[in-house]
Amino acid sequence: MRRLFSIILSAFLLLGLAPIAKAAAGPALNEDRPSTEFNASGLTLCSENSRFQERAGGASTPKDIARFERYSKAKCGDDGLPHLIIGATIEPWGAWANRGQEGNILIPAHIFIYVAGIIGWSGREYLRATKQLKNPADNEIFIDFALARKCLIKGAAWPVEANKQGRSGDLREKDENITLNGPR
Repeated sequence: MRRLFSIILSAFLLLGLAPIAKAAAGPALNEDRPSTEFNASGLTLCSENSRFQERAGGASTPKDIARFERYSKAKCGDDGLPHLIIGATIEPWGAWANRGQEGNILIPAHIFIYVAGIIGWSGREYLRATKQLKNPADNEIFIDFALARKCLIKGAAWPVEANKQGRSGDLREKDENITLNGPR
């Protein structure tokens, strides 16, 4: 049952099928103030934005001119600066609603998380491997590069290994092995 629940939860998180929180209808707060809600419809093409055209007119080097030419295809706000539009992935099928923007945030974020996981998992594997050696404290100060390279290669498979160890209960330390400082 736990395995089924974890598979369903993973599928919902992967597909972005989380329910949207809805606020109850009621009196609006601060009705006298203008709305601070952002929507993408307030953006215009940079090539049609007057503030952006002013900025582009000041470009003097070929590099600047090429940059403004590239940005003219983006969407600009009232300030004349280009803005990224990232669709909400919370609503059902939200990730598929705004195709074409994956390269802005989605793909780099996943690459960052994967590389950070490799670094963390490799360090964890190195510390676990040095605990079994004769003098583990020395290996934390003077790094054994052969062992570190092996741990780094193992770290590339960290999502699979984390899933495996999470299911077996080996991922976390037992509660009785955790020392607590101070009153309990």
